[in-house]
Amino acid sequence: MDAMTDFLNAQVAWHWWALGAVLLALEMASTTQYLLWPGIAALLVGVLRFVDPVLDGRLCVFLFAVLSVVATIAWKRSPWGRSDNAVHPTLNRRGDQCVGRFVKAAVDFSGGRGAVLVDDSRWNASVIDGSAPIAGDMLEVAGAEGTVLKVRLAPGSLLFKA
Repeated sequence: MDAMTDFLNAQVAWHWWALGAVLLALEMASTTQYLLWPGIAALLVGVLRFVDPVLDGRLCVFLFAVLSVVATIAWKRSPWGRSDNAVHPTLNRRGDQCVGRFVKAAVDFSGGRGAVLVDDSRWNASVIDGSAPIAGDMLEVAGAEGTVLKVRLAPGSLLFKA
């Protein structure tokens, strides 16, 4: 026997369990799910090595490699392992994320254009209903065109006007 075979045969069950624990810890840190299955494969090989301590070390490495690859591919091709490719429809479109929200006019609108406050941000806005909001009016965001929010008077806001 050569030195590598002797080294592999000298690995006991807890070596495989330690490898599995390290791979699982790295998986928790990375969240890619690519180290999950090799970690589980190492734990399973450790169980096999515990049940049969004289199991050939080369066979353990082979089983580890095959289990890792097969389990990773099977998981990634299964419905559970596929990431949801339908991303949030308004991701990276901040203006569209505001649609349906109620905002406050930051300034008096002139010529159908003005500014509104959305949380702690000031956005350019244009009215779509022909109204002329003044500072402090409540508006509803009906749409977005680039960085300009399309707004209209919020329902009931006319009740509070003098």
